[in-house]
Formats: sequence, structure tokens, C-alpha cells
Amino acid sequence: MNEERDNIVIGALKGCSSRESIEDIFTLFKIDDKTVRIDKLNDSMGNPQTFFSSNKISVDDEYELTIQMFLTGSWKLSEYYERLGIGV
Repeated sequence: MNEERDNIVIGALKGCSSRESIEDIFTLFKIDDKTVRIDKLNDSMGNPQTFFSSNKISVDDEYELTIQMFLTGSWKLSEYYERLGIGV
């Protein structure tokens, strides 16, 4: 993917509020690889620190966890703090 297309995908994901709309964006941009999908979701959330147990989880489980993190919207707090000039 090129940088401009990445930015478009990331911007589109930021506007999503349901799993269906997330999946629609990935389908529209023909992004099938779940590791790439995870990366794009993380990029759209400002690359939050995600900690997993010491046991390796499957890509499917990591994808599901990332979607759930995205849909909770808690990652948006960092964006608001940044806009307000509050150190994060």
C-alpha cells in the first residue's frame, strides 16, 4: 500500500462506529490479511499499547480484540487530550 492510500483507509476507519462499517472499509479497499487489518486499526487508534498474556494468541483472536478495542472508543480520549494540549 502507498502512504496516500494508507491515510485514506485510516481516515475512513476513524469514522467507523460498527463492526459492519469496519469490515466494509476493509472489503472496499481489498484488505484481506488480518495482520494488515490489525495494523490499520491500530494506526487509526494512534497505535495504542496493547498487552497480551505471555501466551501467544492467534491472529484471529488478536483481530477480534483489536476490533473490540476500536469499538469501545476509549482510544479517542488520547486524541481529545492532544487537541486540548493536555500531556498524555
